[in-house]
Amino acid sequence: MEISIQQNASTIGIVRPEFISTTMDWWHLKSEAWGNSSVIHADLTHPNLVAAARGLRPFFLRIGGSFADIATYNMSNNSTISTTPLVGEANRLAKACSKNRQLCLTRQRWDEILKFAHDTGGRIFFTLAYLQHTRDDESGENDQRDWDSTNAKQLLQYTAQSKYANTVFGFELGNELTHKHKIQNITRLVHAYEELRHIIDETWSATNDKNKHKPKILGPASIGPSQTTKLLKALGSHIDIATYHKYHGGGKDPSIIQYAKGTSIIQHPRNFHELSNAVNKYMDRPEVWIGEGAMAYNSGRQNITDSFVGSFWFTNLLGAISKSRPHTVYCRQALVGGYYELISHETMKARPDYWIAHLWKKLVGTKVIGPILSPSRKDSPDEYTFGCCEGVGYNTLLVHTFCAKEERSNPIFVITNIDKKSPFSLNITVGTHMTKYILTGKGGRRDSRSVVLNGNQHLTIENGQLPVIVGEDTDDQLITLPPVSIAFVVVHGFQVDECVSPIVAATNETSKIKYASSLITEEQPQVSSDEYVPFIASESEMHHPVTIHEVQQLALAQLLGAVAFFAFIFFLRKRIRKSRRH
Repeated sequence: MEISIQQNASTIGIVRPEFISTTMDWWHLKSEAWGNSSVIHADLTHPNLVAAARGLRPFFLRIGGSFADIATYNMSNNSTISTTPLVGEANRLAKACSKNRQLCLTRQRWDEILKFAHDTGGRIFFTLAYLQHTRDDESGENDQRDWDSTNAKQLLQYTAQSKYANTVFGFELGNELTHKHKIQNITRLVHAYEELRHIIDETWSATNDKNKHKPKILGPASIGPSQTTKLLKALGSHIDIATYHKYHGGGKDPSIIQYAKGTSIIQHPRNFHELSNAVNKYMDRPEVWIGEGAMAYNSGRQNITDSFVGSFWFTNLLGAISKSRPHTVYCRQALVGGYYELISHETMKARPDYWIAHLWKKLVGTKVIGPILSPSRKDSPDEYTFGCCEGVGYNTLLVHTFCAKEERSNPIFVITNIDKKSPFSLNITVGTHMTKYILTGKGGRRDSRSVVLNGNQHLTIENGQLPVIVGEDTDDQLITLPPVSIAFVVVHGFQVDECVSPIVAATNETSKIKYASSLITEEQPQVSSDEYVPFIASESEMHHPVTIHEVQQLALAQLLGAVAFFAFIFFLRKRIRKSRRH
């Protein structure tokens, strides 16, 4: 089967370089799925964990989860209860931490987390406790009084003074607050976000250090597009980046294997359009992150979400999200812990999905391009993901196309073949030669927890060292994918114009799409067209957004300046000629 892409292919989506990010969870209840892997107990100095995290850089590390809403932060030097009168608040925090050390973030542990992120190339966004700080002391019911920001303020004040302050990208307030009707009073939540903004502004201004990044505000950390859309109507103007959580089923669902095999749920970007429309409508700078996500909640499913078969779902989901503006980041639950973990909490070995994430970071750039062309194509080229050959929901082969990361002018095809029995031959009819990275489960098994590259390299992290990954070069345009395989194919000798053009930014006035918040990349911002594209800024800071009206004003000013300059030259030359005649 032939596939190709045109030199003048369009940019379909743009994501952050941190597009694939991850999480750490407060979950501390003893179970086989988690062990001692919570944010309080995980061994952040383990060489394999450090190496694995570095293999994902740059990335965001979201610290949150169900227990985030009842966590306590003790930033005092003394974390023990004193028999002599201490400052009342410090003693209260010490007592709270002594009652439940599993949910107590001490100053020492916070320093360790900040250092881990700093040393591995990550940036943290942290979910602050909301629920317990709205609790009525007498009735014990939540959402009964305004948010008490005292403890959050202590964490923020300590963080602002830390030498690792710039490691913290932002804060969320509360975790899945409208799920199961945890809260009813949305107005109270809006006021809490307003207060959080004030605390951040005041705290970071007090440092008098212009080099310190002031944290962003993210939220509402809700479940799915529907709940998030309702919350954004009230919260949209109070947050910088919209976050929500997305799982595609439950770990106990007997049909979970269908999420890996069935592609209809993730083949088309329109599955994400409801939320995208809400973000464009209610936020000044539309940008959406999936702040927590995996194939299945309830800690995932053993032998599925921790095996190679789950990697087909993961790969295709990344392809679908990257095409769904203004989604720019996907935080995979979890770095360690649960059956959906990227790194085994028991062995500190990488799960199959880790290698998908690692190769994606190594090979895939920030631009999604398309459409993919093929004489065998049965669906419309408007469907950005090319599927073959049974129809939506039944296709055994899916193809996504991006600009390559290193050789930016080149396209890269990301391909999955879920067929258990049949190899698939693809004739990629562009370019002069290719570099292929074909992943299979060990022994060709889809339930394998080990991954083999190009049939001969067993991928593993040993003694804190990532393997040297080298693709296989070929002059043949024919690529054969074994049964149950995933391939990254970089095409050389063919340039896609959009891959070498600067990242652009603009607004769509008619649909009220406003200019997106900046992202992080090395490319320089330009502005063109009236189609929404996120703005790409420098690595350390977010730039002020530019509207299309401002761009038009700038262009007019430049034009008038040019006219004035040439008029002056004309006048000067005329004066010179006149003086020569005299």
